[in-house]
Amino acid sequence: MRQKLRKMDELLLRHLHGQTTEEENRSVEAWRIRTADAEGVLADYRRLIQAGEWADRAIDPGDPPPVEQLIWRAEARRAQLAARPRPARTWLGHPGTWITAAAAAVAGFTLWNVSSDTAGPTRNGAVAVRDFLTTADETAMVRLDDGSVVRLGPESRLTTPATHSADVPTRQVTLEGEAFFSIAADEARPFVVTTAAGSARVLGTRFHLAAQADELAVVVVEGRVALAGPNQEVEVGAGQATRLVRGSAEPVADAPPIEEVADWLRGFLIFHDTPLAVAMREVGERYGVEFEIDDSALKERTLTMWFNGKSLEEVMTVVCSVIDAHCTIGQAAIRIEARDTGVES
Repeated sequence: MRQKLRKMDELLLRHLHGQTTEEENRSVEAWRIRTADAEGVLADYRRLIQAGEWADRAIDPGDPPPVEQLIWRAEARRAQLAARPRPARTWLGHPGTWITAAAAAVAGFTLWNVSSDTAGPTRNGAVAVRDFLTTADETAMVRLDDGSVVRLGPESRLTTPATHSADVPTRQVTLEGEAFFSIAADEARPFVVTTAAGSARVLGTRFHLAAQADELAVVVVEGRVALAGPNQEVEVGAGQATRLVRGSAEPVADAPPIEEVADWLRGFLIFHDTPLAVAMREVGERYGVEFEIDDSALKERTLTMWFNGKSLEEVMTVVCSVIDAHCTIGQAAIRIEARDTGVES
């Protein structure tokens, strides 16, 4: 039944995009005749399309300014602060290169909210919700009102309240399919993902969730997630994975690389109040490099940003912009140092 409804969803969306055949158009007209609230459903879909502009579903945060320009600006700033000139360095990626980046260089790396109100006032006492849907060749970036971010996988649906209230004891969404969650921490209001196979409860973490009719699988990147089914509950920590099958939990195991779990996450990195040391460990695993962070205060600095298909140089340019640090790309490792202890040359 759910598969049949999903096919109708896709048909209606293609119809509103003008991508249906004459036969499919006749099917839509027949559906409109026999469905009591057909016009309301179509109106909701039109608002969804207008809000998200389906072309923006795989939202790219945008490129930073050219690397050479960033380095030139940073070196100019260093020279001004030191009251003496320093040569600009314009070769990024060469062993020993310095990328001292200013915080203002991160323009364009803001998160987009692809939703608008897709449901009007509550109907028959039900809570108004927003629906986010993807087809087989789409993903969606969704920013929730509490600052949490969800990347919705192909052929998936995320349902959220139309508005979030601090008075509600939990933040709750519903998932069909799969998604990667980056949840804003709020100890007073846990985040709960409800699915047909069970629920996932978190305080603040990053994890991938895949939900089918009788199976719920989780891979935790950071934090802890509690999976709960009708028969059992199990907690999963960072770097671990498990699943509920017909309500019963399988043994918790080491998590495989996230790209092996969901290939649509390949090249995607997201951090949400993530300590620099943790974030750089993930960057190192992704790009096959080592990191050295000698300053203990720097290790505790946090990052909130995301990247899609960016090179190591681009990622580090932005990271060093945000933390306003000296970063050296060497042959063996990338070194990150506080600005006031950076090596002069």
